[in-house]
This record gives sequence, C-alpha cells and structure tokens, in this order.
Amino acid sequence: MGFFDRLLGRHPDERRTSPGATDAADDASSSGAADLTDAEREESVARIAQLQQLLAQGEDAGESPSWQLHEELGILHERLGDLDAAITAHETALAEHTRYGESYNQLMTLYNTKLAQSSAAGDGEAINHWMSKIDELLATSKRIMRENY
Repeated sequence: MGFFDRLLGRHPDERRTSPGATDAADDASSSGAADLTDAEREESVARIAQLQQLLAQGEDAGESPSWQLHEELGILHERLGDLDAAITAHETALAEHTRYGESYNQLMTLYNTKLAQSSAAGDGEAINHWMSKIDELLATSKRIMRENY
C-alpha cells in the first residue's frame, strides 16, 4: 500500500471507476486539441511527420540540432492533445541538451497536468509515478544550476 493509497484511505486494488473521473482526465488532455481548426491540425500532423523523418535521418538532417527537433515535436504533440508523446519528446530534448528552456518548462507543466489527472482519478500508483517524475525534474534543475553557476 503506497503513501497516497493510505492518504486516500483505499486499498491499492480499489480504483475509482466513476465515469466523471475518467471524463475529467480526458477533458484535461484534449483541451488544447479542441481549439485547433482542421487546417491547423493537418499542418501540425504534417510537421510531426516531417520532424520524425528528419530525426530518423540522424545527424545528416542539417536543419537543426536533434534536441531542437524533439522540442518542436513535443510542442506539436501537446498542441494536438497527445500529452504522453509530448512528454516523451520533451524528455528526449532535455536529455540531449540539459538546460532551462522550453522543454524544461513544458515538462513541469505536463507532469503537473498528469498529476492532476491521476489525482482526479484517485490513482495512487500514478500519483506516485508523476511525483517521482517531478522530483527527477527538480533534481535536473539543481544539476543545471551547479553546472552553470
């Protein structure tokens, strides 16, 4: 039994299965995607495909460093409402080029969004996961501070 399970007074096998909890999580993840027009959505999907092709080519791509391509990929995935793909892209960008910037800021926002979704769903295991991710990001922040100042 994890900390949040004890805090919520539940056994780990119990999961809130009410439709409201699931809908709240789905609404939070698709809120940005709902604001896009069809043309903007198609543009974003086409750019994602282009970026993935450039990344597949590797160093020969020549357009931008790989971390910048991953950063842009993360922004586009977030715009389309695919938070998991956005997190993966931003994590890759931050791993390749550890610095404060768009990826760092977006990761903190995305982690907090996923934490809120997990909390709304009452999923203690997911809450622990996202709290760990936030702790790792804060540790990265400390490392950046030590290396640069």
